[in-house]
Amino acid sequence: MMEWRARAPVRFCDLGGWTDTRIVPRGAVLNFAARLYTYVTLAVREGAGGITLKSLDTDERCSFRDIQKMEYDGVLDLLKAAVTRSGIETRRGGLYPVRREVSVQVRSDAPPASGLGSSAALGVAAMGALAAYHDRHLLPHEVARQSQLLEVEDLKLECGVQDQFAAAYGGTNFMEVEYPGARVFPLPLSAATRCELEDRFVLVYTGKSHFSSAMHQKVIAEADRHRGDFDQLTQAAIAGKEALLAGNIDEFANAMNRNWEAQKNLHPDITTPEIESLHRVAFAAGALGFKANGAGGGGTVTILVKRNHNTRVRRAIEDLGMLVLPASIDTTGLQVWKVES
Repeated sequence: MMEWRARAPVRFCDLGGWTDTRIVPRGAVLNFAARLYTYVTLAVREGAGGITLKSLDTDERCSFRDIQKMEYDGVLDLLKAAVTRSGIETRRGGLYPVRREVSVQVRSDAPPASGLGSSAALGVAAMGALAAYHDRHLLPHEVARQSQLLEVEDLKLECGVQDQFAAAYGGTNFMEVEYPGARVFPLPLSAATRCELEDRFVLVYTGKSHFSSAMHQKVIAEADRHRGDFDQLTQAAIAGKEALLAGNIDEFANAMNRNWEAQKNLHPDITTPEIESLHRVAFAAGALGFKANGAGGGGTVTILVKRNHNTRVRRAIEDLGMLVLPASIDTTGLQVWKVES
């Protein structure tokens, strides 16, 4: 049996989110890849033939012999789409046909429906492992684009493009977006700025968010009323980029806050009573910047705190019964390796 393994990071603190979707002609996004990974293991061996998909987090499982007869039914659909798009075969023809059993397993460090782009990280990791199996060498941009197509073309979902690029590239990136394309510019953070951010970021899981594609539908329905808010989101990403390059953490916190105000204006469901309570408690304890990650409506929030206030803010958050996640910055993006067994 041979195995190909891949991991891709989720993203957080996405300034300019929503401007990377089809409802905004031109936008900008600044985001960070987190050291929270989605792992995919692709195992291939000779056998009776067929494909088995499994989530180690949810215990969902499905098997099928013929990839052409596979149906999208809400069970591991993203993995099904990745396997189908890759063109993987379980039977090689010839005088003596060879049948292969293919197994794809996934697990994630991030909680479910966290607003961290874990579905994009899954798509990137799956496409990376499948490309390695086929001995195809893809650039991060190519892997990101293929994984985004899984959602919008194969599964007919609404999603932006920033999550896939963050998962493929890793690091801290500024993106100029003309949907569905994006130009990705990695930010060369100074060592001091990176250390300050990792010490002062607090990533909070407030509870499961709404299904992000459904939230996209709500915002799309009212998009024409919010062109000014989309402009403010774009400007927040630009301001955040300039603040980081200057090493000005306080100004970056201001960009986060401006982003959150514009983000909330897009639809009432983007914030929740739990998020509003967290906002009050966090600022009372020493927060400087605040925004919900991804589509909002629950999930996770990124908080930037005053210097040496991390412990105080974390304690206040834990008193609310919320979970604090690691907020270290990934610098590698997608990684794929082969395991002989």
